[in-house]
Amino acid sequence: MPKEVFGKITYDTIFKIAFTKESKKSSLLFLLNSCLKEVLKEPIIDVTIIQTVESPENVDGRFAVFDMQCKSADGTRFIVEMQVWSQKYFIKRTFFCLCRAVSNLVEKGKMKVDSKEVPYDYNIPVIYTLSFLNFEVDFGEGCGELIQYLSVHNDLHPEVRYNIMHMVYVMLPRFEKKWADCKDAFEQLIFLFKNINTLHKMPAGCKDKALEAILKSAKISKLSPEELMDYERQKKVISDYAAALAYAKGEGKGEVAKAMKTNGEAMDKIMLYTGLSHHEIKAL
Repeated sequence: MPKEVFGKITYDTIFKIAFTKESKKSSLLFLLNSCLKEVLKEPIIDVTIIQTVESPENVDGRFAVFDMQCKSADGTRFIVEMQVWSQKYFIKRTFFCLCRAVSNLVEKGKMKVDSKEVPYDYNIPVIYTLSFLNFEVDFGEGCGELIQYLSVHNDLHPEVRYNIMHMVYVMLPRFEKKWADCKDAFEQLIFLFKNINTLHKMPAGCKDKALEAILKSAKISKLSPEELMDYERQKKVISDYAAALAYAKGEGKGEVAKAMKTNGEAMDKIMLYTGLSHHEIKAL
């Protein structure tokens, strides 16, 4: 196979290089404004990265899932993540993570409201979660759009929405256009998220300087030795995980779980690889 020219943006190493450095802020703003434009009242002008955390729920070295949090000048928070492997109840998982972020944002300590002391200030900022998914999620009948927007609204008056939280999902499997068929910079961005590692040179017709910056950031030849080693490690872990899943489907989950137990693998890892419960694995 031809050697990769560009690394996958959906891997932690490349994503962090492309979006989480101060010098790459224009790329991050382009990402947020492009994917959240339907729910933003006005474009985001500037952000400050306040947290870049790899999810603790990943396999062996926290591969291919990024979790980055930033805030705008008015305090609005944005959480960006990528999920490669399908996960049951993913919308509820996103809500859980959002609630955890909200809990951390509540200002603790006594304050005065109408001359009375109260223990917390619940005037929390608006929070957006932007999730890129490499698998399908059932959002309900007829919800087949590339991006799905979930928010808080009034059940009796669905047209009334409350600017409290927004959960936005980009469904990468639903995007099937080729580069030449992309009609704008947003579609080119989604193409890169899904296909950048298949390109052998800088594609013609980039419609935004931020796209050019993202492509340059993803060039394998520009990675430091440490970054290249980390990127190759992520590729290996994903390949091994995919092979394990394929084996599990072909040989039976029970046999895979037995083999992993014999090899001394951790219970949570066996559960993740096979989908079996703790009780089912112990009973083998």
